[in-house]
Amino acid sequence: MGEITCENFYSELPVIEEEIKECAFISLDMEFSKLFDNVSKPFSLFDTTEERYNKLHRKVSDITCIQFGMAIYVYDDKIKTFKTSTYSFYTYPQTFYKSDSVVNFQTSCVEFLCKHSFDFNKLFHSRVPYLTDEEELKIKSEMLDELFFDKYFETNIKFRSIEEELMKVLKIVSEWYDTANYGEQTFLEINGCNEPAFIILMQYYLLKKLKYILIDESQLGLNITKIEANTNSEILNKTVHENLKLSLLNKMMGVKYLMKLISKLKKPIIGHNCALDILILSNQFFTPLPENFKDFQNFVSNNFGPIYDTKLLCKEVKRIVSKNDKWIGSSLPEIYSYLKDGDGKKYPDSISIQLTSVEEPQDMKLHHAGWDAYYTGYCFVRMIHIIKSFSCKTENTGQRYTLTELLKSIEFSKNKLFTSRSISNILDLEADDHHNPTNYLIIQNKGILYKALDLKILKQDLQEICSFDIKLLSKYTALVAFPFMHSRIIYKLKTTYKVENYSVYQRKKKNKQIICLSLAIITACVTIMKYLRK
Repeated sequence: MGEITCENFYSELPVIEEEIKECAFISLDMEFSKLFDNVSKPFSLFDTTEERYNKLHRKVSDITCIQFGMAIYVYDDKIKTFKTSTYSFYTYPQTFYKSDSVVNFQTSCVEFLCKHSFDFNKLFHSRVPYLTDEEELKIKSEMLDELFFDKYFETNIKFRSIEEELMKVLKIVSEWYDTANYGEQTFLEINGCNEPAFIILMQYYLLKKLKYILIDESQLGLNITKIEANTNSEILNKTVHENLKLSLLNKMMGVKYLMKLISKLKKPIIGHNCALDILILSNQFFTPLPENFKDFQNFVSNNFGPIYDTKLLCKEVKRIVSKNDKWIGSSLPEIYSYLKDGDGKKYPDSISIQLTSVEEPQDMKLHHAGWDAYYTGYCFVRMIHIIKSFSCKTENTGQRYTLTELLKSIEFSKNKLFTSRSISNILDLEADDHHNPTNYLIIQNKGILYKALDLKILKQDLQEICSFDIKLLSKYTALVAFPFMHSRIIYKLKTTYKVENYSVYQRKKKNKQIICLSLAIITACVTIMKYLRK
């Protein structure tokens, strides 16, 4: 797996760019600065899609992705093999003009990442920067100003503190320039890469002070050549200034460049339990999340290709494979272990997966974003083959399928994200919100006379059956939502309570309202007729 920092980002960029252009799909994973909070409202089985989106929106508003994992799966049709490269990008925001980002860290998250050998030194010292859409537009607008670099230096708080270092560099180069002959070169070493913009500013001020020099930037430093003063050198100087602006923009764009490429090419994106990942990807690297779910659906449709969540595919695989298969759960390591070394290994797979430039570690390297992205992609390839094989009843023959056929077999899961504790467990990025309360029951005490419910006892009885959420409609009536509906649930409750389907209850209530309204109208009509006869 390639760990990407600012030290190797630009040297690796052409290779990664080419792989993205050629790939069949990209799987991703993220490590976060925080995850839980005490402010967001808990998920409920009563949530509509809009309510669930709003809760997720609030939840991710102050979460920062500090490591972005990407596994690129390039399909070689000749040998039926996915050639896979996987990368971990350390990502962290940068100061932007007068603005400073605030990043919230949660102690438990930091401890968890430390336990799994997360390198915080690389994050803080060698992170790959990025710009949001708004920041990109702002800096492009500011670059139209001829005094852009001077203003950038003056308004950026961080660069004021390094002015002394910049003056020291200018003095060293100036002393060399005064004694150097035309065509003579010197080399200025660059120490580290904590702030790529500093290197650009250094070049600007060197050109501003000395004018007649050529600067060639390399990974190790700056090659500076003294040239003769003439008209061409002045034109060249102006061109260099414009190129420096472009270079600064590219350096500040960082990992966002790759995200824009993925967006432009509309490559399929694979994630595991990735609702938070997709929302954070949009919020942190593109634009603040819209206030309503419909606008978010439009944003995803316009900026991403099809998205598949292996957590949902896992449910389908679990439904169709042998009931005797030992399958512990639906977490990423559990699915990967089942497919690679467990009972899932017995199902033939005509497509192989080959890691390039790196060997897979013997033990799973969980919670390293690059490796988690690879495991997600591996599970995706294996599961779509199992789903296709079972749908064609060829699970024991090892029949070969094209990539198009495999993807068509999981059309049902396209652009659907898993979300816990909801009626459908799905956040559908395409469909309209049709909230269907089929898993709702009305519960009342038995008997002819109304008797108030004992909420404490009712909750104890429900806990013995399955998970639930409850709303009191009155002291006599409770509305209860279940993650699924089964005759067993109704049977158990009916031994103690009067149980009715919510839709039936609503219909009866509506009919009662109509009858009451009709009686009121009839009574009013009779009263008016009696009055008129008098």
